[in-house]
Amino acid sequence: MKETALKTEYRCRVVSQQFKADSWNDFQIGAILYSPRVPLEEADALLVLYDPSDELLRFTGPKLWFTIEPSWHSHFHSHPVGKRLVQDLDARERAFYGHPDARYRVPHPTYRGTLSRPRVDSVRRAVIATVNNFGGRLWFLKSHFRTRNRMILDPRVELFGLPEAWAQFRHFPKLWIRRPPDNYVGRASPAADDDEHIRFLSAHKVAVCLENCTEANYFTEKFVYAVRAGCIPVYHAHATVKTSFLSCARWIDPADFAFSPRRTIDFALNQDQMEFRSINDAWLESGILADSDERKVLPKLHEIISVKLRIREEFLARP
Repeated sequence: MKETALKTEYRCRVVSQQFKADSWNDFQIGAILYSPRVPLEEADALLVLYDPSDELLRFTGPKLWFTIEPSWHSHFHSHPVGKRLVQDLDARERAFYGHPDARYRVPHPTYRGTLSRPRVDSVRRAVIATVNNFGGRLWFLKSHFRTRNRMILDPRVELFGLPEAWAQFRHFPKLWIRRPPDNYVGRASPAADDDEHIRFLSAHKVAVCLENCTEANYFTEKFVYAVRAGCIPVYHAHATVKTSFLSCARWIDPADFAFSPRRTIDFALNQDQMEFRSINDAWLESGILADSDERKVLPKLHEIISVKLRIREEFLARP
């Protein structure tokens, strides 16, 4: 079927607590005006970002729920509205990194606009792992709970981040509820400032990338931060990530060492950091991460919304 352009201007309501959409200015892409101030009953389309919203259940027109959290997240299993959305929404009314239909597959952002590499001159022969907020606190090394997160129990791994974030790790000693682990060193630099955080990481030879999970197409900024810092990344990736985002990158996978923290860290500390940097700098410059630029998210979601409005327009135009 020949694609036709939208003939009139449409108004799409935008909703997101996480991203504070209420404070956004209105913006227009193509024939669609996006605004958090468009009343639901007057909207031609609805775009909900991140948080579950009952507006998705009430709105009967073209709609889309964009999520970035992994499949285990409470949004999908314990949130009263989120559980209903997972059950009631059509698959074409959701967009996320692992959607089975590539048209609705929107990568998790890994950077915004620039892949700068702010690095300090002096690098210690040390291993770092950071957690800001709650990111990374469920790093799955293997499916069995007794082997999850063992890497950061090694005393040689210097842990940074918010103390309350470490206290909420699962399957760790109950002592952690009262205080962080013994190898906790202190607060990391603010994750909100990418360059500052990357510069902070760059003072360490090896970075353990604490991904939230290992599942199809799930790839976040954590590995990218380590590479931009010039560290040797320790990372366990899903096969789909290895053959897509990580094609031609170099890292150390704990799976190659039977998930042994000691063997993995010993191997990482004894590698040539400059060799890893050379390969991974070329990877950064290759353009392979282009689709994970945060600035690409809204244009991609706009494409999906546009198609939905076009289909509805054509349906209503039928005699």
